[in-house]
Amino acid sequence: MIPLRDAWKASRLRRTDAAVRIVKEYAQRHAKASVVKLSPKVSEKLWENGRQNPPRRIKVVLEKEDEDTVVVRLEGENLEEEEKKE
Repeated sequence: MIPLRDAWKASRLRRTDAAVRIVKEYAQRHAKASVVKLSPKVSEKLWENGRQNPPRRIKVVLEKEDEDTVVVRLEGENLEEEEKKE
């Protein structure tokens, strides 16, 4: 779970932009990766309430593609994709 409370310190019109930056910094710090990719579902979740009202926290899973790349996915996102395939 990534706390996004610091995004609320940004100006009202930059809160979700700050939340995206916080998620990327969190992934870099914890996965020790230099390249961070957000899945479209994570981006949709952050932006669902608009630019001024991002969520206070978000549950994600960090998956390493290789040494320097990590993909940030919502918790349970892969399960939804597998159920659709079946």
